[in-house]
Amino acid sequence: MALRITMAFSDNPRVQPLRDGTVKPENIDLEMLTVPPSDLFYRNLAFDEFDASEMSISETLLAKERSDGTKWDWSALPCFLSRGHVWPNLYVNTSSGIESLADIKGKRIGVPDYDMTAALWFRATLKDLYGIEASDNIWYNGRTIEFSHGGVLGLDDSGPRGVEHHWLTADQTLDVMLDKGEIDVYTAFRAGGPVTAGDTTVIDRYGGTPTAGNPNIRKLLPDDGKGLVYEYYQKTGFFHCNHHVIVQNRILREHPWAALELFTALQRSKEVAYERARQAQSAYMYFPGQDFQDQDQALGGEPYPIGIRAMGKNVERAIQGSLEQGLITKPITLEDLYFHTTLNT
Repeated sequence: MALRITMAFSDNPRVQPLRDGTVKPENIDLEMLTVPPSDLFYRNLAFDEFDASEMSISETLLAKERSDGTKWDWSALPCFLSRGHVWPNLYVNTSSGIESLADIKGKRIGVPDYDMTAALWFRATLKDLYGIEASDNIWYNGRTIEFSHGGVLGLDDSGPRGVEHHWLTADQTLDVMLDKGEIDVYTAFRAGGPVTAGDTTVIDRYGGTPTAGNPNIRKLLPDDGKGLVYEYYQKTGFFHCNHHVIVQNRILREHPWAALELFTALQRSKEVAYERARQAQSAYMYFPGQDFQDQDQALGGEPYPIGIRAMGKNVERAIQGSLEQGLITKPITLEDLYFHTTLNT
């Protein structure tokens, strides 16, 4: 009888071939659920409800360090199929004096969750390219203590060490604070949708601030960070890898073979998605552009590598960043994090 596993993922095209059944793991009856990442990670941390799941690397590190053995009993798989860059939605107040990332030192910065991996890589980029430490800035957590990933992980009691960090109340929103000049930078400004300020049931609340024609705010990187991502990789060798996959140890203890089978299925799903993307470009574009070639030249031909050999150094930089930014208190090794049968991938 096949092993039944419920796996939750965000709406990710690299997982779609697994979701639609084009790719099928052997001896696993896989039920795929689609959940937005902010809700998905909150449910992982608050309720531990899925057999396997896409999960924030940064929050996995925190959960591993802070677990009392009764929850978050996970092993990770080195499958990195998501990028959650802050760059396309990075906005600054026009009175802040910020013209480039190098000007951010000493500024007040709003992030949805200080502990989220996209914020970790944002701070690592500031440090690696411009020498700006997390402690050089003041941080504002857009999600409330009660409804944030950091709150579930206990950062309200033992929060980021060595940095100034503030939690918003339900009535406050980072977009309104940026518009009023109460913060200088917001890493995840997405205008539009209903106003949800004061709504304690919404993870990422919005105060109704427009971007178009607003004299108080502007987008910092007009190219959505494309040049910065390429520069960071070429200078450091690091991708901004945000999420990997976690599997409940209660499953792996009884079925250790399932780790490599899921790894292989996710790898194959990514390869099928690549081929679909190439076919879609030629099917739709009258004169296909150079985007594939430009990306291959900048990133070495593989934008979403998986496995320890290709990505171990990236994860080690994330672990180092977590230490530098006051999140975890002691180093975690790759052997501690990833299931043992995947360490030779």
